[in-house]
Amino acid sequence: MPPTLVTPRYVLLILTLCGLSLLSLIAFSFLEQLDGPDSAKCRSVYMSPAYARVHGFDESHTRFASKYSLYLYREQGRDTLPNNDGQSLRLTGTPVLFIPGNAGSYKQVRSLASQSANSYYTELEKFKELNPHVNSLDFFAADFNEDFTAFHGRTMLDQAEYLNDAIGFILSLYRHNPTPARSVILVGHSMGGIVARVMLSLPNYVEDSVNTIITLAAPHAAAPATFDAELLHVFAATDDFWRHGFVSLDSDDSGFSKIARRRLENVSLVSITGGLLDNMLPADYTSLTGLVPETNGFTIATTGIPGVWTPIDHLAIVWCDQLRKVIASSLLQLVDKTSVSQTYPLQKRMEILRKNLFTGFEADATQDFDSYKAGAGKLDLPYKLKIDTKQFKDTSRQRNLQLPNSKLKRDLLSSPDMHLFYIPKDGLKFKFNFLSSLKPVDISRLGEGLASPSILLCRTLNPDGRSFKEEFDYTTGTTSKAVQLECIDIHRDAHEIPRSYNDSISSSESSLGGEKRPFYSIQLDSRVLSMFDAVVIAESPVPVESPEFVLADLELTQSTDLVLGDYSLWTLLSRGYDITLPAHRPLSISIKIPSAWSSLLAYNFDIRYQQSQMERFSPMISQRIRDETKWHINLHQDKSITALIQGISPYCPFTRDDTSSLELQLFSDSLASDQIMDIYLTVNWFKSLKLLVLKYRLSIFSFPVFITTLVFFLQFRKYIKEDVFPSFGEGLLMLCDPHMLFPLALVLSVLSSFASHRFFQKLLSYIDPVDFGNKTLMHEIAKSDVFVNLYFLGLEEKALWFFGPVVLVISLSLVCAFYNLLQVLLWTIVMVMRKLHFPCLLKPGMSGNYNKRRALGTALILTLVPLYIPYQFPYVVSCLVQCTVVIRAFVTSSGQKHVSVENFRNFNFSLLILMLWILPVNIPVLIVWIHNFSLRWATPFSSHHNFLAIISIVFLVQNNVAGNIIPRPTSAVTIFVTKFVIIYFSLCSLIYGTRHLFWLHYLFNFLCAWLLCLLLEDVWKKQVKNVTMFKKEDTPSKLN
Repeated sequence: MPPTLVTPRYVLLILTLCGLSLLSLIAFSFLEQLDGPDSAKCRSVYMSPAYARVHGFDESHTRFASKYSLYLYREQGRDTLPNNDGQSLRLTGTPVLFIPGNAGSYKQVRSLASQSANSYYTELEKFKELNPHVNSLDFFAADFNEDFTAFHGRTMLDQAEYLNDAIGFILSLYRHNPTPARSVILVGHSMGGIVARVMLSLPNYVEDSVNTIITLAAPHAAAPATFDAELLHVFAATDDFWRHGFVSLDSDDSGFSKIARRRLENVSLVSITGGLLDNMLPADYTSLTGLVPETNGFTIATTGIPGVWTPIDHLAIVWCDQLRKVIASSLLQLVDKTSVSQTYPLQKRMEILRKNLFTGFEADATQDFDSYKAGAGKLDLPYKLKIDTKQFKDTSRQRNLQLPNSKLKRDLLSSPDMHLFYIPKDGLKFKFNFLSSLKPVDISRLGEGLASPSILLCRTLNPDGRSFKEEFDYTTGTTSKAVQLECIDIHRDAHEIPRSYNDSISSSESSLGGEKRPFYSIQLDSRVLSMFDAVVIAESPVPVESPEFVLADLELTQSTDLVLGDYSLWTLLSRGYDITLPAHRPLSISIKIPSAWSSLLAYNFDIRYQQSQMERFSPMISQRIRDETKWHINLHQDKSITALIQGISPYCPFTRDDTSSLELQLFSDSLASDQIMDIYLTVNWFKSLKLLVLKYRLSIFSFPVFITTLVFFLQFRKYIKEDVFPSFGEGLLMLCDPHMLFPLALVLSVLSSFASHRFFQKLLSYIDPVDFGNKTLMHEIAKSDVFVNLYFLGLEEKALWFFGPVVLVISLSLVCAFYNLLQVLLWTIVMVMRKLHFPCLLKPGMSGNYNKRRALGTALILTLVPLYIPYQFPYVVSCLVQCTVVIRAFVTSSGQKHVSVENFRNFNFSLLILMLWILPVNIPVLIVWIHNFSLRWATPFSSHHNFLAIISIVFLVQNNVAGNIIPRPTSAVTIFVTKFVIIYFSLCSLIYGTRHLFWLHYLFNFLCAWLLCLLLEDVWKKQVKNVTMFKKEDTPSKLN
């Protein structure tokens, strides 16, 4: 490469072009429509809403009555409506309180409330079978006037306090009922889910008033925005309360812990996420890892919920038809009108929620199977079977079953054909798989006009003489040999999975409300099978006819559980992995991929095999990791699939266990096909770019601040050495010097590895502005080591070391582009003003003394900060004033070429760039204040009134207005402190900035305070320089 091409100017140009090109690719990938299991398939909903405002809940019950309102939802044509004369309505249902999220509306309750009413009144008999104590649901909703809870911690506390008061009032409406309600079910959307958790930690919480919380797209693991320090402190305090509520440490017996345990011991919390389609909140943020134990809650993605099978965006999650049906059904099953708590005990509630929301393939789902309960002795074996051995099809020790088949049925018209899968007791582990297009039925209903089979788990009859619920004798007078078994029917263990035929297009076709029926699957591992002697499948007298099918097999676990590749992510990135599945393989195969656990990467699977015309269904794959399951159906149509996973994510707590890496479960009709199958795994880099947007959307502010402060440092270093303050552009060129840039890139390459190391994390936590929480409590809750990386990029993947240099390139390109755009804009303004002749702004002279108007304005704004306005308001004003300073400095420097004049211009221009990068940190809180102000709420804006957080910035800007020049540090102490303050600012922006954006403002305020100290030193010496002191004929500039 010629020497001229490695000059800083060329390096800066190349890096800027590369960075902007990469940003364009990221934007393009983010806008690209998703397909397969990541495409939106929610159905539209219809309802007849009516909202009755609860006027009785006024100032006598809450201090927020003038700020917020409470509404009761009524479904017209179903629910009883209040009288026209406004008389109160007697409520007899179970109260449910809906909490809207950031800028949400109380009317978002309508979809779920409408479905609950329709389900209750039109399917009452069905729900009575599921829940004998079912009750209707009375939905209340809070109207927060579209408050911005995601931006402001104080607003979140206000809402939580109001809702506790509301619950007290709601419960009073039921006090005259035969069984007065003592608790309310909470349903929270987005930040409303966090408010629901905050409620239980406040002093005005009504004891035992909440025991069930369902949250929709709520950021439990991390705050979605970090602009407000108080918001992060509310998150941290709430998390700490909840962790103390579920863990009892011998060393902690404080009153705080006792209150937390008393309030939370019976609380169940379910966090539902819409997955990748949620473009407002990273799905990983909804995790409950290290916060709520499995006994009290779990997280689940809508892509895996039976009957839903679709991702859902942030707003649609409150109205998606498939999801609202599942939630409404779950609520109606867990309510108990005979209990004062209006719900069943915790253990039963959790079982109902798991059965309705889990896929059935999770390890935790097994505990709710009838088969597991019967094997563990929690359920009796209710059926006795006496079977003629001639009824056993093929053999008494079958390994597989396929229906329909070509073999003739045996001539035993009064008895069904039986298939017995004997479970060996030789110490080997087996797995049983059942897959059918027909829903299994109880054996007592076998053949009731349907071809559906029955499935039983049996033991050899124990001659203890006990009675059975029902006995089935399938022997005749000619029977020569029979077996007697005691069994439990496990048809209720069957769970729905998406339909997959050659003509299937998406999972939504067989989801709730779809036109086609789903498939049904049962999977039993050795934990269950080891407690029984045989699996028995009873055929219906009605024959199974194509395209319907019934398939089952019993195989060794070592042939059903495979591993693809090893733990090396670098091998996956560089070469990929592959596996070949044999032709005669089990019906279902689980493929564990140890290296696929990062949610920052998209994984591409190329599946190659020859389709057979004899296959009864098209192969399908479920991808499963942690709390998320997705279904890829009809692999005949699309043999290349992309897995976008909710794995280990930056800034979120996680554990390293069997669920931490990606697992594929392949379903294929291997009984009808004799073709091998090859699977090739690689990384899809283009789709991986899309995943970076939500994960690092806040970094778009912090990392440019790192580059800007680094340039500011280089400018001051030259200013100290040569008494010349170079322009920002020259500072960028100094940064792009290969002797500076390459070491910096190297440092960022290894910084991720250092930030993920436990020793360095502990070291960094000592100066972390916000305490994340007690990790000991997190370990106890998760029953495993919990990890979280809050620093720099939050990466755990050492193979992604190149992300550091990539961040450097992108940040540098953003800062360079912003600098050039701002420079062009300022010169354009100067030229326009010259053309229009604005003498007040074009006049180069500036007074060195504060005039009365400026002093009064400064005093007024600083006085209002402690009393009314947030300090973010004067910051915005300071940015505007600094803009005028820079414009006048550009005008002045064009007429005067003195070094001090150009120093003044360059310093103020660099300061303006830094202020503008920090401006977005202050805007959200200001929006909240303006929102409150516009609605004229009586409740004052009760935070962000610390005038010390802005006073240094205001005084420094006023000093710039006066034309005073910040002096060059000369003593060893001032030089060291100046460099240390700027470098500390820069490193904090890099390491802590993304998760603590609010800290950037405080660091900038501290920097301004130090610059004022430098100025005071010259004031004391009476050596202050002012731009008005220099004339055109003075010493020319030293700047090149």
